[in-house]
Amino acid sequence: MLNKLEIHKKRELEFWTFLEKAFEINLKLDLGHFKILCVFLDINDFCEEMSENGLSSTEIIEILRTKGILSKNSQYISGEYLKNYIERDSRVAVHNRINDLRKLGFGITTKPGPLGGYKLYEFPNWFVQ
Repeated sequence: MLNKLEIHKKRELEFWTFLEKAFEINLKLDLGHFKILCVFLDINDFCEEMSENGLSSTEIIEILRTKGILSKNSQYISGEYLKNYIERDSRVAVHNRINDLRKLGFGITTKPGPLGGYKLYEFPNWFVQ
């Protein structure tokens, strides 16, 4: 997550491209998929911007933990935070959408357990073009 990912600052999520790619693999998308992806992208942008403003990685991580975005003692986005963000009652809803994003080619690692979460590390080629 805190690694520099090669994506343009002024990105546009191509809704129709997402639908096309999902249709190709018979995957049903909903707003939760886009919300989760936007959280990953916004967190990466925030980290990059704060780093440019002189904050250390440790300070940035502490800010994100204090806000409840990152799990305690890790650099993974909290499953609980994502669950609340997509307005669902179960973390299974988050996990299912993460798996769908993986099927679309996004590289997302998972750390299980109460201190676990999710981290985006790679984009599919169709997304960064």
